[in-house]
Amino acid sequence: AWTGMRGIVSLAAALALPLAVESGEPFPFRTQIILITFAVILSTLVLQGLTLVPLIRALRLGGGDSIRQQLLIAREAAATAALERLDELAREGWPEPAHLERLRHAYAERLARIASLRTDGRDVIDAPDARALRRLRRATLAVERRAVFRLHDEGLIGDDVLREMEREIDVEELRVERDAGEVT
Repeated sequence: AWTGMRGIVSLAAALALPLAVESGEPFPFRTQIILITFAVILSTLVLQGLTLVPLIRALRLGGGDSIRQQLLIAREAAATAALERLDELAREGWPEPAHLERLRHAYAERLARIASLRTDGRDVIDAPDARALRRLRRATLAVERRAVFRLHDEGLIGDDVLREMEREIDVEELRVERDAGEVT
C-alpha cells in the first residue's frame, strides 16, 4: 500500500486522453496532464521507494531474520527426517550398523548446532564400505530433500529458503559423488 500501483493506471488514463476535441481543437492541457502524471509517478517511485527500506526496518518487517529463521526450521526438519529414516533403516536391518551410527552422529551434531552442512574431514574407509556408506548417504539426502519440499508445499518456508536448502543438499550430494571418485 505504501508504494501503490506505481502509477500505471494514471499513466494509461493520461495517455488515453484524445488528441483533439470534437471541434478539432487540441485537447486542452493534454501535454501538461501527461507531464504532471509522469512527474507524480517518478516522484512516487523515487521518493516513496527510498523511504520503503527505512519503513520496513522501523516496522521490523524485514525478511532477513525471517529467511534465517526459515532456514533454521528447514535445516532442522531435514536433519530430523534423515534421522527418522536412519532409524527405519536400522529396524529394517541395514547391514552396516557402523554407517548408521556415523550418520546419526553427523545429523545429531547438525541438529545441535542448526548450522551449515558438516564439512569436516572425511574418514578413510575401504572401497566396499565406502560404497555402502554412499548408498546410505544418498538415501538420507533424498529424505532431506523430500522434507524440505514438504515444508515448502505446506507454506512453512518460502522459495528463497527452498532454493538455499536445495543448494545445500546438492552440494552434499556432489561431495558424496566426489568422494566416490576418490575411493574407487
